[in-house]
Amino acid sequence: MARSFIAPVATAMAFATIGLPSFAQEVSCGGIGAGAPWIGGSRAGSDVTAASAPLALSGINVAPGTRGVALFTVGSPGEVRVEAAPADEFGDTVLEVFDAAGNLVVMDDDSGGMLASRSELPLAQGDYCLAVTGFGGGPVLADLQVSRLEQPALTVGLAGGFAGTGDGPFFVGVDPCLADTPAMMLGQGPIDGMLGQGGVSATNTIAAAPYYRFTLSSAQPVTIRAENPDADPYIYVFDGQGQLLAENDDYDSLNSRIDFTAPLAPGSYCVGMRALSNPNLPVTVRVSGFDARAMAMEAYATGDAAPPLDGSYPVQALGVVGRGLTQDVTVSGTMAQWFVVDIADYGMLVVNADAVTDSDPVLSVFDAFGRNLGFNDDANGTLNSELMVRTPPGQYLIAVRQYSEGYSGIIRLGFQRFVPAP
Repeated sequence: MARSFIAPVATAMAFATIGLPSFAQEVSCGGIGAGAPWIGGSRAGSDVTAASAPLALSGINVAPGTRGVALFTVGSPGEVRVEAAPADEFGDTVLEVFDAAGNLVVMDDDSGGMLASRSELPLAQGDYCLAVTGFGGGPVLADLQVSRLEQPALTVGLAGGFAGTGDGPFFVGVDPCLADTPAMMLGQGPIDGMLGQGGVSATNTIAAAPYYRFTLSSAQPVTIRAENPDADPYIYVFDGQGQLLAENDDYDSLNSRIDFTAPLAPGSYCVGMRALSNPNLPVTVRVSGFDARAMAMEAYATGDAAPPLDGSYPVQALGVVGRGLTQDVTVSGTMAQWFVVDIADYGMLVVNADAVTDSDPVLSVFDAFGRNLGFNDDANGTLNSELMVRTPPGQYLIAVRQYSEGYSGIIRLGFQRFVPAP
């Protein structure tokens, strides 16, 4: 199955409170929307296919590491527009839509224009959860809207082609890549034989080369990357008929990546791109063979997934957390350093990552099974990070890294335990 990756957010989140009186009892989207309100005040009022105007909620205060969630329903199948935008220019929204079973239907970061989120997609009849988070787990004040395509939009959106600006043309979106769409070829003919040798790549500005094409002669699992965080590339992959297969923004820092873990069928494929920052900077596009082990190692290195505690990846043991524990570590760039602590009994664990010198810490906590219990950057109005997690007895892994490659200083890790009163 094709996987479309967006900038990582915490997978174990609390839910922001949206203060409306009517709450759904039977729709939870796998627990994501438990207790969330209907966006139109009631189930009947939240049917986007019957609504005479867009369904909206304004000024939703989403705290760091939480989701704000609203429910809506689709009475009959059709095209639906879902949007999330920072209210009063506070924060950077990331939009998610889940079906009633909790399956992720779509995720978007910046397709609404600027820092707003937007997606237009066909939805089957049923109930859905519209969720909004702050980019990178940060806080955001958000407006939400669900509408049909003929109704007014909340955001300006993005259009295909180039838009004029004072600094020259800016590529603001992508049209579907069809058979006659001009595109730069990656490789001469089928690239199957080169996938395991580092793949094929090209480097150009997005303004000069917004589309690339490649062909496969046999079914192949592939990885597609676009790299230059200063340009902030956003990539789309189309099949030979112009059908969108996957899209991604901000898989690794501001770089993009899509992994097709199930082999792509033989045929022609096209990679479309836009720059969320500067389209006149060079971006390297690479298509290579998908390597599950290499992908796992990269996820460990970025702190996006927890390594196994079998000695195959470096994890420093800090021992049992008693009343408290501190550890100073030198962290260079975005390569995560991993630590494991032992918890003897039930309680609450508070983990801090504070800058000592030249640091902007980013913190993640996982349990021994690799489940993400929390992610944080910039807590309490500072560049420091803080997480609070409930901890049954066991081992817990902590990843700490710098926000960007520009930092290489000392970070102080602090652990405090709080136990229930007898």
